[in-house]
Amino acid sequence: MIVNAIRASEKKTSGEIRVYFESRCRFVDPIDRATEIFYSLEMDKTANHNAVLIYVATRDRQMAVYGDKGIHEKT
Repeated sequence: MIVNAIRASEKKTSGEIRVYFESRCRFVDPIDRATEIFYSLEMDKTANHNAVLIYVATRDRQMAVYGDKGIHEKT
């Protein structure tokens, strides 16, 4: 279901969307973990810098959304 929603969204834009699940967040602030994952997956390498990572730590009930500078400039 999530994969289909991402595929449908990506067909309407040049952006890249990824969802990353893990049980525990290694950091106090989940945005710090999302940032680490974003760069380790090299999501900052998109042509328009318009990638978005949705991070979810299920057991900790934490989440964060991290967008590249192209997303930041538009929102």
